[in-house]
Formats: sequence, structure tokens, C-alpha cells
Amino acid sequence: MPPVKPITLNARPPQVECIGAVRLTPEAERVVHRLSYKTGLPIRQIVSEIIIQAENLIEINTPGTDEDDAIDPPN
Repeated sequence: MPPVKPITLNARPPQVECIGAVRLTPEAERVVHRLSYKTGLPIRQIVSEIIIQAENLIEINTPGTDEDDAIDPPN
């Protein structure tokens, strides 16, 4: 099996908001429906578990902190 690649998210300035519901892309919705069908678990539980378990696999790219910027900052 190939090595696990991290999930990468590009960061932006924090925004104060509380999310009780999230709209999925059509592709993500198809995936969770398949997983729900295969496991018999509710979609809410599947999505919650994926998020919790994947947190340590996520790399966050913060603008202005690129390794190249630290070595050779722009003029």
C-alpha cells in the first residue's frame, strides 16, 4: 500500500461562526451515501468520525509562512 498522503488545507484569517450544518459537494455526498449504505451508519456519524480521525492527517498552509519565504523573503 502506498504511504498515506496528508490532507492539505490552505488557511485564511479566522472568522467567528458556529456551524451546526455543513453543505457537502456532490462528490462528497456520494461518498458518504456509499459509506452509509455499506456500514448501516447514519451520515452524521460517518462525517463526524472522518473529521475527528483525519485531523492529524491535515497539513495547514498559512499564507506568508512558506518555507521558501522564510529563507528568501520577498523584497
